[in-house]
Amino acid sequence: MTQIIFRTTGNGPALLLLHAFPVTSAMWSSQLDALCDEANALAPDLPGFGASSEAAMPSTLDALALQIYEGSRERGIDRAVVAGCSMGGYLAFAMLRVAPQFVRALALINTKATADTEPARAKRLALAERAEREGCAFLVDEWPPGALSPATFAHNLAAVAGVRAMIEQATPQGVSAAQRAMAQRPDASALLAAISVPCIVVHGLDDPMISGADAQSMAAAITGARFIGIGAAGHLPSVEQPALVSAALRELLARTEQLQA
Repeated sequence: MTQIIFRTTGNGPALLLLHAFPVTSAMWSSQLDALCDEANALAPDLPGFGASSEAAMPSTLDALALQIYEGSRERGIDRAVVAGCSMGGYLAFAMLRVAPQFVRALALINTKATADTEPARAKRLALAERAEREGCAFLVDEWPPGALSPATFAHNLAAVAGVRAMIEQATPQGVSAAQRAMAQRPDASALLAAISVPCIVVHGLDDPMISGADAQSMAAAITGARFIGIGAAGHLPSVEQPALVSAALRELLARTEQLQA
């Protein structure tokens, strides 16, 4: 089986960065640079995306989380602060199901604990079928306007170009499998009250996919979680407002070290 490729950098406590659909680990480039003196960061390209284009996506997110856990263990990481954006957040919840002892702290970024509604599930399956039928080049033009902040399009065209370049590295197989796995993910809402590790919920407030109110409700359900709203950012705040996301992760790393020293 072709292995998942991990981008690694830095020294310090382990930080696992799980990227969104349909981009790559490059969405964390600014954080990898900013935190290199404070964290041993691991950022995998998920199967079918980026450097892991030849790897096969498992049928469930729990199985993928287990692969990522095993890949981290192979690199000497027994526990990590886990940060996930969107699909990466769904994987963070999956990690809590399959390897809860691995998670030292959580950063849930523009994600949600609830399962898809039936209309949302149908939309995912339709997208999967379209990718299987015609390839996934359509996402390069269609996905960013429905995900990023209008402020990003108005003032940060370099970020828009970077997102499109990442999407160009997706494969039809990866897109289809990821959509099917997300469509069948279980509801993770029951996990929220049981989370006992340090947690932040970071949310780009211009996200057209997940509302700020839903993100705040999720944060309120997690004991001690801090909600961090980021203006002028949509679904990918690590790209759209990278310094603010880096600062939030830096604070989480420091707090985790203090609490668990």
